[in-house]
Amino acid sequence: IRCGEKEGEHRVYILGIGEEIKMDSSAFVSGVGVTSFSKSVGVNKCQVSRSAGATIRCGEKETLRDQLQERMVKLQQALTVQKEQVEVLERISQAEGHPLISSEGDERVAALLKQNREWRESVLKEDPTFFDKLANVQTPEILWIGCADSRVPANEIFNLPPGEVFVHRNIANCVIHTDLSCLSVIEYAVKYLKVKRIVVCGHYNCGGVKASMSSLKYGVIDNWLRHIRDVRRTHFTELSKITDEEAQFRRMCELNAIESMHSVCSTTIVQSAWDEGQELTVHAFIYDLADGLLKDLGLAVSNAEALGGVYRTDASA
Repeated sequence: IRCGEKEGEHRVYILGIGEEIKMDSSAFVSGVGVTSFSKSVGVNKCQVSRSAGATIRCGEKETLRDQLQERMVKLQQALTVQKEQVEVLERISQAEGHPLISSEGDERVAALLKQNREWRESVLKEDPTFFDKLANVQTPEILWIGCADSRVPANEIFNLPPGEVFVHRNIANCVIHTDLSCLSVIEYAVKYLKVKRIVVCGHYNCGGVKASMSSLKYGVIDNWLRHIRDVRRTHFTELSKITDEEAQFRRMCELNAIESMHSVCSTTIVQSAWDEGQELTVHAFIYDLADGLLKDLGLAVSNAEALGGVYRTDASA
């Protein structure tokens, strides 16, 4: 059977369910030469622009076209990713002093990507719509300000899925009034996400706190640790009464979280939210690596009156 007696011509063949047409040129694999494929009442219509080889089967599976389209979308996505990777590598290679780099062949990267795909499949198995819902909007009720320690993951500790906790982490969960990164996170969480709770969470056996309690010089981080040393100076009388070194270290971890909680309350961002009547409570927690339990340090502030006069700002200049 010949399709297209002249260049550019085509014919339309109407086939019954399960019928097939044998072409006599190159093989038809993934739509080459086929310009349309649709199902009408009781029949399938296959439109071919010019000769295509092998067998065209119509009507055996109603999802054939959908399967082909899905494969084409996946191929296009893969090609897009590869194109972006090439563009990045080209830009890097063109920058002066930067050699061309690539993670291709890196076994660790391959393993991480494989683990990601496995995690994705396990999530989809439980909830096929999970990523669709997650991609559209995030509505967390909690902002977590914690330590960058890899053993203190916010979502896992609260046993909450992705999208439920907005997170900021740094060395020793410090909240510093000149840290624009932390302040930006607080503003976005309070002003735009409208979180209802801010949890400042320290943890026992914190390396940053321990370093601040020594006289050793570590480098750039010493400038950051100075803020924790300020906490130690502020509470020197209480700490000096604790003779057990480990107990003093644990108490210092707690006091650092409490001081960071006070720093959150003192920000103009949080005070403005309270002044506008926004529902917002700030907590201080501590996490124990040894048993996986969270401890409420017994402090929760939900209005500006608890600040006292030193840090309170209630009117524009």
